[in-house]
Parts: sequence; C-alpha cells; structure tokens
Amino acid sequence: MDAVSLSLASLKGTRAERQRRYQLNWSYYKAHEYLDELGKQYVKDRKLFKHMRRVFGYVTQVVDTDARFVMKRRLMVEADPEFEEDIYEVWERSNFQSEKYKLVRFGANLGDAYLIVQDISDTPGVVVPRIIVANTEDMEVVTDPDDQTVVTRAEQEYSFFDEDGRPHTRKWIYYPDRIERYTDERMDPGFPRRHPFGDVPVIHIKAIDIGEAYGLCSWHNVQGQLDEVNELGSYMNRILLRYADPTLVATGMQPNDGGGRPVLRKGIGEDNVYFLPPEGDIKILEYSGSVLSDVLAQIREIADNIKDQLPELSLSKIREQSGLSGYAVSLHAADLIAKIEELRGNFANGIEWANALALRAIRRSTAPLEEFKNTIVYESILPEDEEAKLRSWQIEKDLGIVSRKELLRRQGLSEDEIAQRLQEIDEDRAADGFGLGRLLDELDQQRGGQTDGGEVGDDDEDDEGGA
Repeated sequence: MDAVSLSLASLKGTRAERQRRYQLNWSYYKAHEYLDELGKQYVKDRKLFKHMRRVFGYVTQVVDTDARFVMKRRLMVEADPEFEEDIYEVWERSNFQSEKYKLVRFGANLGDAYLIVQDISDTPGVVVPRIIVANTEDMEVVTDPDDQTVVTRAEQEYSFFDEDGRPHTRKWIYYPDRIERYTDERMDPGFPRRHPFGDVPVIHIKAIDIGEAYGLCSWHNVQGQLDEVNELGSYMNRILLRYADPTLVATGMQPNDGGGRPVLRKGIGEDNVYFLPPEGDIKILEYSGSVLSDVLAQIREIADNIKDQLPELSLSKIREQSGLSGYAVSLHAADLIAKIEELRGNFANGIEWANALALRAIRRSTAPLEEFKNTIVYESILPEDEEAKLRSWQIEKDLGIVSRKELLRRQGLSEDEIAQRLQEIDEDRAADGFGLGRLLDELDQQRGGQTDGGEVGDDDEDDEGGA
C-alpha cells in the first residue's frame, strides 16, 4: 500500500475509533446499560441495572455541573465599546446565551466542541455573522502536519432523509476562503461559496487539552472504571453461566441407583442428562448466589471510589454539612474551582476566536485577528460570602488603610453615586443623632442617673442614721 492510501486508511480508522468513543460517552451520560438478551430479565430482577445506572449517573451529574458552573447564568465580554456592541449583537442573533450550555456539554462529555461562524447575509457587501454550536460527532478539523496550530480545512459530514424518505449524505468542507457542499459526493449548485472571514470559520475547543489532536472529557480519570462496570454488566450473564455451571443443587430427588444419587446418563456426543421426579428440582447454585452478589459489591466499591475522585461530586458533601463558612466551602471546593477555571480558559479562547472572526468580517478587514482583541468575562464560580467580605472591609477601615469612598468604589459605584450614597449616610446619622434616636438615648441616660442618685442618697441616709 502506498503512503497516501495508508494515510487515508489510518485517518478513517481514527475517525471510526473516535466515533465509537463518542457513542459510548453519550451512553454513559444517558445512563444506558449494555447487556445481551440472554439472562437479561434475570439480572434486571436482581437490580443490577439500578447499580449500573447509579455509577453512570455520576457522568450525567459531572457534565451538567460543568456546564452550569463554567457558563453560569450570564456571559460577558470586555473589549473596545464598538467591539462589545457588535459582539453582543452577534450573540443575540445566534441565541448564544442559551447555546453556550450545549457547547460545554459537548466538550465536557466528549472532550471536544466546535463553533462555526457563518455569514447569513444575502446582500452583497454586507456581512451578518452568526455563531453556532456544531455537533461534535459530525466535525473534523484538519491541521498542517508541520504546524498543528494552522488549520487548513474543516469537514462536516452527516446523513439525512429527504421528503420521500430516501437517505442522503451531506458533506461540508470549510476552507480559509470558501465553503464547498456535497450531497451524495456531488457538489451542490451554488457552491463553492466565498466567505468573508479570512480563515477557516470552524473553531475546535478542547475541554481538557493535553497537546493531542483531540481533548479529554472532564471525567476522563474515571473512564476506565466506568468501562469496567459496563463490561461487568455487558457480560454478566456469561460470567454467571461460566462460574455457575459446575455447581448444581438438586432437591426432591429419589434414590434410584442404590446410593441416593440421581441417575446420570452419559452418551457420546450428548449433553449430560439428569432424570428428575415430578416433585424434584435442580438449580445452579452460583447463578443465584455468590457471583452476582460479589459483582454488585464490586460495583458499589467502584461507585464510592469514583465519587471520591470527581470534584464535581464534592458539592453533595458540602450540602450535607450545615453552617460552613465561605472559607471552609472554598477549601472543600478547591479542586472543583481549579477544574472549572481550566475549562473556562479553554472555552474562552475558542469563543474569543469566533468573536474576532465575526468582528473582522463585519469590517471587511484583512488585519490580524489580534487587532480585534476581546476577553470573555465569567461570573464568580461560587457565591460570594457577603458577611466575610464586609468583615474584612471593616478591619481595613478600622486600620485606617482604606476610605469610605474606596469601599464604595469596590461595589462598582461611580463617583456621583458615591457622593449621593455618602450624603444619604450622613443624613441618616444626623437624623439618628438629633432626632428621635437621640431623644430616646437622653431619656435612657436620665433614668439611669435618677436611679443611681436615689441609691446613693439612701446609702448616705443610712450612714447618717447610724452615726
């Protein structure tokens, strides 16, 4: 086989292997179990599925937690004012505030996620960009073999059915200057089509980047243990039959060989045959006994081990402990915070790249993408401990190292808002000092003085009388 054919065959194999891995990851995410039909009802009756789904449910919990914590409720961007306005307009057109959760779920569960920047304008000379989240299973990004940071093209291929129910194959190829589309390996009318982005408008985002062609899912460190649980469930019936077959228990047997044992007839080419009376029975001891219980115990042990290894699952431990301070919660969630920050950085890089492509296309510019710098701003990972923050501010204020204005600036108030806030505070203090508050204080002081004076006078009279 020549080098080109060998390379193509290897590429196809890589794609097929990646596709199988994606399908398995989605099965874990949806808590689907694998089991052959033989003995399926038996295993189901003994709640093996329940134990398997408990383990696979950790994948669902981890991926959904990553999606919520990475993106939180609102995604913001920092850039030049004109850039910000254009970016938010593109996001609104793309419904990106909603699609961002799909983006992270793809990345966290499969290891890879893709963004496509499109021009949906039909008017020549006018660019209307839109950012969409591509299905990871459909996309393939091809890089320069001498420089892995240079993307030469991106290919997207999938199957669909027409109105008559006939199957077709659709393939998109994105180049730095044009887009080609093929249906059943024939180029569609109107293609190739030029695009204004000046680069391949497909961005590959790796959830966890280790320098390889594809990223790792956010639960990659326990994937081997999940595969073991899956294999135990998949081959459970065969395991039971293999280990159960040698050990049999017969009941209701009648002695018919003089020794109290059932008659066993062996024939050439025949299976062993046991003759049982009508009231007799024979069972596989291991099949209904220790094999399944040992497997369930192993699955429970694996589940506990996985729960200790995934930082997203530490949140359940925090909920079980009430009265924790913000600092204690931060210590419990330290691994989760570090992991979310890593994921956020990878997704931010991809989104910023897509924004820059859209900005450059809107301006019909050929400048480098660095000229359209923008920064993704996320919400805080954990809720801020307001009480601890105010306490630390109070200490700074008492030490005289910070002013009231500086504290208000930390809350994001403008200078005019700060002046108005301080004026309101001073007016409230004046009202408390010279109004009803001061009157009540004076009455309390007078009552206290009269009581003290009466007690002293009584003591003096007692002393004089005694004298």
